[in-house]
Amino acid sequence: MIRRLLPRQYAVDGGIGAIVAVLCLPLALHGNVVDPWQLLVTWGILTLRRASPALSLTLAWIAVIVQMGFGASPNLYNIAIPIVLYATARYGDGWVRWYGLISAIGGGVIASAYTVLVTNTNVTFDPASISILSFAAIMGAIAGVVVLGLSWTLGQLMRTADAARQAGYERFRARQAQTLAERATVVEQERGRIARDMHDVVAHSLAVVVAQADGARYVHKGDADALAHTLETVSDTARHALGDVRLLLSELRHEQEVGPQPGFADIDMLIERMRSAGLHVTYTLIGTLPDIPTGRQIAAYRIMQEALTNALHHGEAQREVDVTITGGDSGVDLVVENFVGESRHAHGTDLSRGHGLPGMRERATLAGGTLDIDASTPGRFRVIAHLPTA
Repeated sequence: MIRRLLPRQYAVDGGIGAIVAVLCLPLALHGNVVDPWQLLVTWGILTLRRASPALSLTLAWIAVIVQMGFGASPNLYNIAIPIVLYATARYGDGWVRWYGLISAIGGGVIASAYTVLVTNTNVTFDPASISILSFAAIMGAIAGVVVLGLSWTLGQLMRTADAARQAGYERFRARQAQTLAERATVVEQERGRIARDMHDVVAHSLAVVVAQADGARYVHKGDADALAHTLETVSDTARHALGDVRLLLSELRHEQEVGPQPGFADIDMLIERMRSAGLHVTYTLIGTLPDIPTGRQIAAYRIMQEALTNALHHGEAQREVDVTITGGDSGVDLVVENFVGESRHAHGTDLSRGHGLPGMRERATLAGGTLDIDASTPGRFRVIAHLPTA
């Protein structure tokens, strides 16, 4: 029966009721004896219309019955009635809305009949007069039902519009949650694949360290040069392994993939494999690829593999895919650029979703580098990655 409102909402509703009462005061002072009291009821009705539409409508009915009982003519304060009917449809639940609809229909008929009787007290009840009064009552009833019914209908329409907006907002929140879940899943999968890639790297490096250390203990006794070379190998291997270990941010899985992990030496084979799959690839190498840790080589290979796979699945198959690798002392820059259809480019705001892009970005970040997506040029899509040497 009572809806919770904010204090400012109570203040606004009370202020509106007070303004209506003040505007109607001059007419009420020159009207029936009950009119000034009706102003207080009007103020209460308008104040409660949102907090309790059912109570407000009931008070309106009581006020109208009292008004008719004292024979008071319709007054300006009766404007509160359509406002309350609007509130029953807009804010009421269940039976309250039906209460408002029935009141709109019944109120229109009663108001019409009462107005005809009050304004025609001196008319003689001959057949002609009765016919005229009946016609006036019917027309007035139709007009009253239309006016009050429109107030109720407007409230119902606003209620439906609010429900549609709320449903749209909930769908938007659901899409946001779905997008975040998809990104989290892709990132987690990429981290798992990184863990599997790094497992072999670390295991291999530690095996080399152990073998070299054992060899130094037994094979190179008395040979200072050979011992120094062995220890240098141990140092380099351990240093690279330490850099690779720092890239592991998640727990290693129990089930690991076997076989050597790809690096710079496997890029040419990757390009040929994509060409045999039907992708037209133009490959350009600028400079010399630096000797960077194995973990970053794997990251570079995986990023290029994912970018070329995206170009194969989502780009224009008959257009060239430009692959440019720039090597230098500071690191390696990868650029994969391909054509996309106009329909896909028109939805460029969705490029951050799916297609392995979050996974590529996560892999580049874990390798200490960066990855950017450039779709600003119509019909072109670019993946730009930088992996540092140190």
